[in-house]
Amino acid sequence: MEIRTVGVLGAGQMGAGVAQVAAMSGYDVILTDISEAQLERAKAGIDKSLSKLVSKERISAADKDAALARLSLDTAMSAHSVADLVVEAVTENEPLKLKLLGELDGLMRDDAILASNTSSISITRLAASTGRAERFIGMHFMNPVPIMKLVEVIRGLETSEATYAATRTLAEAMGKT
Repeated sequence: MEIRTVGVLGAGQMGAGVAQVAAMSGYDVILTDISEAQLERAKAGIDKSLSKLVSKERISAADKDAALARLSLDTAMSAHSVADLVVEAVTENEPLKLKLLGELDGLMRDDAILASNTSSISITRLAASTGRAERFIGMHFMNPVPIMKLVEVIRGLETSEATYAATRTLAEAMGKT
């Protein structure tokens, strides 16, 4: 499966970091949150982070502008209906994650991958709240995402080899190990 569009659910520090790295890596990114104000804070933070990279001559101003142009913000989870892979990056609250993952599962394409950025909750248990256990995986980024190179790619009991391979390819394309 080729991933072109990455969704990120949750525009806090981790979600904004994932969105920034994906956009910098050439992916179209859909960043969602329930709060318009949080989305604007995330966008401002991404802009500031990219501006720092421009001032340090690590990226060009054109690269910054292109990354920002690939980023779309929305308060509706349904925006993820076009994503090839969605990373859930909400707070480490299992009941909340289970609820949101179940809702998100019903909005996504059948062939899309759903990933969780959880650091402590069972991927198999989270996958069970969806109808796509074979297309569910853990993708735990380290904080701060734009700086740290490590990402844990965690299979659930039913995660397919194709899901693992596509997720690993995405992580590597985003400069992660």
